[in-house]
Amino acid sequence: MVGLITVEDEKRLLDKMIAYYRNIYPGMDFRKEEKTLTHKEMGELYYTYPGEEGEVTAEEKMLMISDAVGHGYSTPILILKRAGKLILLDGHRRVRVAFSQGLSWKAYVIIPGKEDVEFGIESTIMGKVKDLF
Repeated sequence: MVGLITVEDEKRLLDKMIAYYRNIYPGMDFRKEEKTLTHKEMGELYYTYPGEEGEVTAEEKMLMISDAVGHGYSTPILILKRAGKLILLDGHRRVRVAFSQGLSWKAYVIIPGKEDVEFGIESTIMGKVKDLF
């Protein structure tokens, strides 16, 4: 499935994100877990700013993902769990496709050892998936 992120790519990104967080939050432990989010849990995700991309390009990529889902595509998304919130780090288009189709989806979850630290990504939260899409 050309043009789509692979499971291996997402695992590498997960490891890079944990290394990044360990670097900017020295002494804090981070663990990771795999989880399958239900459609309802997908709706409760805090959707962050996905970066610059034209809506036409996003729509084209979401069509590719939607088609690939029918062929078994299911690369996990990447989320941060903090203070009971699930915050989307990577997989914005996958989330939109899965949520719009009523699907559950796999996720790699980064869990910090402390709950009282605010992460910079939180300033980019746009709202919950269920309220935006």
